[in-house]
Amino acid sequence: MKRLFSVPNLSSVSGGPLERASSLFDRQIFEALLGGKRLRAVLEVASSVCAGGPGGVEAACAIEIFQAGALVHDDIVDKSEVRRGKPSSRKAFFSSLSSPNFNFESADAMAIMLGDFLASASIEALLEAKMCPCPQAAVRAFCRMQMQVEKGQILDINSPSLPLKDFEGLEKALESIYLYKTASYTTIAPLALGFLEAGIEEEKAKKWAEGIGKPLGVAFQISDDLLDLRGGSKPKGSDIREKKRTFLLADALSLLSERERGNLINLYEKEDLAGREEEVAKVFEGCGAVEKSHERIKKLSSQAFSALERCCSELGLGKREKEFLARACSLFIPPEDLGFHAGSPFSSSFLSSPSSRSCLFLS
Repeated sequence: MKRLFSVPNLSSVSGGPLERASSLFDRQIFEALLGGKRLRAVLEVASSVCAGGPGGVEAACAIEIFQAGALVHDDIVDKSEVRRGKPSSRKAFFSSLSSPNFNFESADAMAIMLGDFLASASIEALLEAKMCPCPQAAVRAFCRMQMQVEKGQILDINSPSLPLKDFEGLEKALESIYLYKTASYTTIAPLALGFLEAGIEEEKAKKWAEGIGKPLGVAFQISDDLLDLRGGSKPKGSDIREKKRTFLLADALSLLSERERGNLINLYEKEDLAGREEEVAKVFEGCGAVEKSHERIKKLSSQAFSALERCCSELGLGKREKEFLARACSLFIPPEDLGFHAGSPFSSSFLSSPSSRSCLFLS
């Protein structure tokens, strides 16, 4: 990733606060690229290789660079001070440059610029990819991805205004948010870019990237929501504390009795949930919302793998290529939630076994 974009040389800035700010900004560019599971990169390379492409890393890196910038912006929106166990970029700027003339608003402004820089750098990285015969199609897909993510963020920021009494409307709104905010760049774009790199015609690449990527990406986001209840890669209870609209909340509202539903709505609309995360989590677990989320993930993963079968059939991919791509897709779903339809050639044991998931690129 470092090799695929250039950092402007600000050699004219020497000494004093401007040099400190410039040097810190340059360090934060590369700090933002550290960590993560690189699942999007894995999926892009796998889809390229399986469709007969070169499996180059440039487009995969472009997606990872874009994600790094998106996370910087996400931390500003959520006012987060920690990212992947380290100070977030906004926090790093504030801690290192804090002065009477530099406050958290100043730090957020620098973080906005950092996210913008990484978004631009991701396009520079993409331009190094060997996209034949139509490189413009890859640029279109990449720009479409960026615009969809921004739209998803706008929807997410405004989601607290959704009326909780209309839990069916909340569920439909969440489908749009998860599709734009997560699936667009987590699964759809990696698949599309991989297919395009392999020379698949633009409309066909878009068709199958969306067919596989939409349900897979939404399932991935619901799985991420479930992590909020036990912590790990994200702080435990943070979604509840921030009163985020999730399928867990929508399902709880649909499953609770009228009185219990009213109590939960009151909590989200009128109470401070800091310190009450465990209480709300027990409501989610007790009413069956957690179980329903697992059912959603299984259903969505089944839809994704059904689409993958049809895609491989239309593209004329062999069994080895189909299984290889299926393994890459399975990395987005917890092993216990991999769902399959009758007659599917993919077995849960095949995709969730340690050998097939951890040795993805050894064959």
